Amino acid sequence: MRINGAIDDHYHYEPDMFPLNKMIDAMDLNGIKKIALAAKMNEPFYMDNAFKRSSTAILRLSLLYLKSIGFMLYKGTIDSKGDFVLNPITRETYKIYSRPDNEAVTRVIDRYPDRFYGWIFVNPVGPSDPFDEIKKYASNPNMIGVKTHPWWHQYPVRKLEKVAEWCEKNNYPIQIHLGVGEMGDYKYLPEKFPNLKIIYLHAGVPFFKELWNYFKVNKDKYPNIYLDLSSPYVDEFIIKDAINAFGAKNCLYGTDGPYGYQQKGADYDYGLIKGWIEDLPILQEDKERILYKNFEGLIAR
Repeated sequence: MRINGAIDDHYHYEPDMFPLNKMIDAMDLNGIKKIALAAKMNEPFYMDNAFKRSSTAILRLSLLYLKSIGFMLYKGTIDSKGDFVLNPITRETYKIYSRPDNEAVTRVIDRYPDRFYGWIFVNPVGPSDPFDEIKKYASNPNMIGVKTHPWWHQYPVRKLEKVAEWCEKNNYPIQIHLGVGEMGDYKYLPEKFPNLKIIYLHAGVPFFKELWNYFKVNKDKYPNIYLDLSSPYVDEFIIKDAINAFGAKNCLYGTDGPYGYQQKGADYDYGLIKGWIEDLPILQEDKERILYKNFEGLIAR
């Protein structure tokens, strides 16, 4: 049964791929009440052929069952210049922006406060001081948290310590896309800031099971660790296993749109991941938790 009123916790504002008017139409069509927007951080790209789709599936399976191969493939998604590699054979690459445009997100959430929240996207090794960004945008009531990307911005998680301290003090959730090595130290922040609300993106990629098991062992110590269930990094089977491991109370629906499997110029499919969750053999109440109730509780101050 379709659930109306869902909140997408993770979407990048990229009007060159999916204009705002189309976003709102698609939200209405698929029962999405609100989206939490983050700035785009890369040039537009499309998962528009079978090779790209199968490569993503191989990466997912390798990270689940063949860790050394999975890490090798995951590392290969960033080249020596710090660009995103979508196709390792043709070397199809896309520039990653070191300074995401929070101002563009602010314009959208100010124009449509009933449809959008915003994430303050910071980069502690980028050209702008994270606290300049936080100071500039945190007063906006529709900015509900901080987004970070240690992997694509290439920094160790410990570089987020001061940002995390501010977030814990001000009851702001923080989104984190993990990398490998020090860029993937998923224990660092919860162990240093046990009251910090942490959202590990894409079901905890590239760790998946390791992070799930860490949470199962420590869920009483760190109840504020959440999983975002978004992007082509996950599929319906990973989502099911992640929810079984983390529990419905600590999982969040998201898409990572407009990045998905659509062709250039095609509408983004908001219904794909939402449909996977709606079709799970779990309680209706748990589906509602994942699709919107957890997020509403997470951003309450």
